[in-house]
Amino acid sequence: MGRRRWSIEGFFKTIKHRFGLHRFAQQTLKGVYRWLMLCFLSFVLVHWVHRATHAKATPDWKVAATAALDALFPEVAACLALLQVERARSLLDSLGIAVHFVHLAELKT
Repeated sequence: MGRRRWSIEGFFKTIKHRFGLHRFAQQTLKGVYRWLMLCFLSFVLVHWVHRATHAKATPDWKVAATAALDALFPEVAACLALLQVERARSLLDSLGIAVHFVHLAELKT
């Protein structure tokens, strides 16, 4: 019984932290409803975008979610890319690579 208990505990810990369940206030019924609606909405949006681009193929959910993010929320995708570059700024500097971002409006003037 002890072995099974620890594998079950490990499963719930992984589920909780991998999918962010510890951040959505599931202590209340309202929090559970909110989390379920967010999951359902994200699933529907990803499925909708995937079906619009690949009509009959079975989705790879990670690729489909990235495509949905890029198609529906391009500003978020751009901010995530900028954040990734900023996190790697010290590595880039150590390699002698300079990265500068310029807004397109500044280029037009």
